[in-house]
Amino acid sequence: MNFSSDRIEKVLDLIYDAAAENDLWPHALTAIADLTKSEGGILYGVSVAMDRVYFDFNGRLNDECNRVFQERHMQNPWQRHMETQPVGRLVLSDEAISLAELQPSAFYDEVLRPQNVAHNGMMALAARDNFRAAFNMCRSARRGPFDPDEQRLLERLSPHLCRSVTLGLRIDGYLAMQRAAFNVLDRIADGVAVLDRKARVLFANAAARRLADEGALRLRQAIGTYSPAHSQRLGELIDVAVQGGAGGMMSLPWPLDGRLLTILVSAIRGKDLGRLSDAGVKDAAVLLFVIDPGNRRSIPLGQIMDAYGLTHAEARVALAASSGNTIQETARSLALSPNTIKTHLRRVFAKTATGRQAELAALIAAIGSVRIGEMDQG
Repeated sequence: MNFSSDRIEKVLDLIYDAAAENDLWPHALTAIADLTKSEGGILYGVSVAMDRVYFDFNGRLNDECNRVFQERHMQNPWQRHMETQPVGRLVLSDEAISLAELQPSAFYDEVLRPQNVAHNGMMALAARDNFRAAFNMCRSARRGPFDPDEQRLLERLSPHLCRSVTLGLRIDGYLAMQRAAFNVLDRIADGVAVLDRKARVLFANAAARRLADEGALRLRQAIGTYSPAHSQRLGELIDVAVQGGAGGMMSLPWPLDGRLLTILVSAIRGKDLGRLSDAGVKDAAVLLFVIDPGNRRSIPLGQIMDAYGLTHAEARVALAASSGNTIQETARSLALSPNTIKTHLRRVFAKTATGRQAELAALIAAIGSVRIGEMDQG
């Protein structure tokens, strides 16, 4: 089966747009279903221990069957099999249980049969502590299991789906501010600040305020640092973000012991401007993360491994490289050769769809800034 590059690009656009606008997920799932001749698809986030669905986006599947699933069948043969699967791996439902074995079950009779579903392509998109985000693409018995071309297409979409979900969780930080839930951001380990176009601080979380108390940052009036040279560099990055650029990353030596803090600067665009304005944060233009390598222990390696399918060694390198270290510094800290670090980084870049250390650091910051357990307060 041939998939036109234009159709695939349109699906990828929808997947990434859905990170910022959740209402687009049903359209993205329906587009994937059309490409693979499936009945429909669904994406949901669930607490494994509590059997609670935090969110679900339905692309052309039956809403009543979804309600029955959530009420009575969240524990089922497909779900139990997926609990042990790594993030990003496409799993065909026949690997978990054959259709003949599944058909006598109440799960099949009440959830699958009424909407003519017999086969499924399943994927974990995020797995952190008790939380899992999952993707299902459902097929009829007449269509049968996915053929090799369709499997390859879903595998090609896998890293993009994973990244979009992770970006969406980061954007949930903006949504928390829309709900005036600033206490959520105050529990984030990294410093977070929202700036206006003149680099004036509109909001700073507890970690950022603590960095100011300890002399690393200046939060009054325009944001700055204790060092004029580093303040100038920070101003340049903020100017780039204000003008619509990508922002960037810089390092700032801790004034007491010289260890490097990493500062990430990112523009705030589009609908997120409206969200912040609705929350009473007017004229927001720039989002700033300040990462203390001493807090990197707050991101378990397993969380990074699960999020992007990294090996233990790759996750260690990703974490070290995200703290602003050079290749040589990362090699010394991990007792590895620079060539080994470069090899691991190439694999990390491929798996995380990043191309340089600044992008990787932004992604690690996003993971570290999301505490899935806090979603339960909604």
